[in-house]
Amino acid sequence: MAALRAAGHEAVGSDVGSPAGGTSTYLPLDVRDPDSIASVLAEVAPDAILHLGGIAFVPLGWTQPQRVFHVNTIGTLNVLDAVRQHRPAARVLVVTSAEVYGSHPAPRPLTEDAPYRPDNIYGVAKAAADHAALLYAAHHRLDVMVARPSNHIGPGQSKEFVSSAFAGQLAAIAAGAAPRMSVGNLDQRRDFTDVRDVVRAYALLLERGRAGCAYNIASGHMIPVRDLLDGLCDVAQVRPQIEVDPRLFRPNEDRPSYDTTRIRDHIGWQPEIPLRQTLEAVYADVLSHRPAGD
Repeated sequence: MAALRAAGHEAVGSDVGSPAGGTSTYLPLDVRDPDSIASVLAEVAPDAILHLGGIAFVPLGWTQPQRVFHVNTIGTLNVLDAVRQHRPAARVLVVTSAEVYGSHPAPRPLTEDAPYRPDNIYGVAKAAADHAALLYAAHHRLDVMVARPSNHIGPGQSKEFVSSAFAGQLAAIAAGAAPRMSVGNLDQRRDFTDVRDVVRAYALLLERGRAGCAYNIASGHMIPVRDLLDGLCDVAQVRPQIEVDPRLFRPNEDRPSYDTTRIRDHIGWQPEIPLRQTLEAVYADVLSHRPAGD
């Protein structure tokens, strides 16, 4: 919301519950409930909708597949159909994931025309939502676009995700905890984009993107997870003993990289925040949320 407001837009947020303290620019909405969506659309009458609602934790697809489909796929269909019925002139950006392409190796960066080849349940649910959004754009002539972001990191991310998990352990060590860290597979390679660059892309797409198009959002650089840990150790000025936890370990995957020519050409976006600056922000955010004296 902050990025949209900074760009001069009036933004209203929605989620399954209102934030602590309440705010007039935040309305409760459950994407699993079509009546809930219709009510918010009637109250706000938005010109544009950024649909981020969903479960974003990939492993949950294997343990709670029905829930992941209900929220990520059916929830997206509910939003699209509510727009069709109640706000058909609104611009809609549906955020899915680069997971729709799967982990298959590719000889060159994948364009948005590459086929869906998800290899986990989360990716299947996101691919279904992605395809549905593009079909709604074509069949119902709605002003709908799709964003397919790669892994993004930055301040405010849940500690379930790798950079925040590392930063939390390092902050504890810096504060006096035993200098040992539990990690998964540090050799996995991912395309990490700063979340602030990603949300800037979302705002620009709502302003300038083209209906019926999908857009990759990525840094264009595949790096090993080890680089995140090394960078955070430098930021925290801590060098702990590293212990591989089998429960966190995921086998190496030959992930593809992603072509971002379309988003550069259509809206002039490219990532601007270097990795070191991202990691500094992640660590500072973790420190700011540690209990006093901890």
